[in-house]
Amino acid sequence: MRSYSLNPKFLSEERIPLKSSIRTGRPLLVGTHLESNGIYACRLDLATGALGEAEIAADAPRPGFLALHPQRPWVYAITAEPRQPNGGVRAWRIAPGDDLLSPLNQQPTGDMGATHLAINPGGTMLLIAHYGGGSTALVPLAPDGALKPVISLVKHVGASAHPTRQTEPHAHGVAIDGGGRFFFIADLGTDEVIVYQIAGGGQLERVSAWKARSGSGPRHLAFHPNGKWLYLINELTSTVSVLAFDSRAGVLSDLQTVTTLPHDFRGEKTAGEIVIHPSGQFVYGSNRGHDSTAVFAVDADRGTLTLVEIEPTGGGHPRSIGVDPTGNFLIAANRDSDNLVSFRIDATTGGLAPTGFETRVPRPVCVVFPTLGASGE
Repeated sequence: MRSYSLNPKFLSEERIPLKSSIRTGRPLLVGTHLESNGIYACRLDLATGALGEAEIAADAPRPGFLALHPQRPWVYAITAEPRQPNGGVRAWRIAPGDDLLSPLNQQPTGDMGATHLAINPGGTMLLIAHYGGGSTALVPLAPDGALKPVISLVKHVGASAHPTRQTEPHAHGVAIDGGGRFFFIADLGTDEVIVYQIAGGGQLERVSAWKARSGSGPRHLAFHPNGKWLYLINELTSTVSVLAFDSRAGVLSDLQTVTTLPHDFRGEKTAGEIVIHPSGQFVYGSNRGHDSTAVFAVDADRGTLTLVEIEPTGGGHPRSIGVDPTGNFLIAANRDSDNLVSFRIDATTGGLAPTGFETRVPRPVCVVFPTLGASGE
């Protein structure tokens, strides 16, 4: 595995408030598995791939996965509230100055083990998956970005082949189609991707379900920019399933399943995150255990994948990866080695080249890239 070193010159530069840092670098927000001081911020130099020193952006208990509002400067995080038996979700406004995130409010999510979230394209509601409780919740957003109480909670049912991980439902990842009509939940415990829509009274109504190969363990989902293909990373088999999406009926169908690991790998299979390049030409999947990112080229006509390479992430347990909105850099969030590592993306092949830059963040598990400019208020 390659080794990486910090760039002392870059890290010693005076920090720049999040909102004005667009002049010299792209801001990142990082969710972590920390009980306090849980969200960090740093910046990415878009010329070199250098990562600035990370600073605390918000105090939150185990914020984990983050979601950015599509139009306004608001960010939301799943949290583990110490005085709440069920899951929690918090909202902040992204603001300039030393306090990079200004709290809006917090709400319970209605079930145990909230693990992942997504915002609809209209920016009016959150979809939340509960791994522990095996359910999906819908949380409306107020006009000022604040969280309203849960309006719909649907319990999943079923089990699958794995003797310890699939004895009951474990909703793990959520996604929403570009039209905002259909809601998708990857359930690791039941080997399903369940499709919902909103019925009367704002309630989630099941439309269909796609069944993965037994023992796959569906984890996270990502839509292709054209809206026709949905890419699913399966945790327990370290594979990516390519699914065709019928936007009229809300039905998924199988196109292909490919491995994210070398064929001679004999360790534990535990895939992490899936990300699509902004161009739609490439798909990236992280491998925990193998500590790598699998790079795939997308067939422009069929949506199917061809493996380009498998690149080490420069750390342990890459729970998340993220591609900056310019499409030039991929950031690997290595939880067990407490670091973010940057890679330059080849615009032709999608391949990853280490930049040699990293920065320390304790227990990073999610990376998102806020949009800068007008406040949106």
